[in-house]
Amino acid sequence: MATCPRCKGHLTENHRCPRSATRKVLEGALAALGGAFGVLLIMAIVDPHGQFPLESVLLVGGGLAGVGINRWLRG
Repeated sequence: MATCPRCKGHLTENHRCPRSATRKVLEGALAALGGAFGVLLIMAIVDPHGQFPLESVLLVGGGLAGVGINRWLRG
């Protein structure tokens, strides 16, 4: 059986090389930033005067939700 020149794994029809650790970290950070930005947008729409006192908690929660959704979708 042939081997992949990049990762030395078995070269089958459905072969995909594993992602590097750097790429995994970057994807997680991007998902966390996207989740936090999404929470900021929602808070700007829901609370335009900034009267809700837990912005930092929501940012962390949004970041964790973004990472969780990313990992859930990736399997």
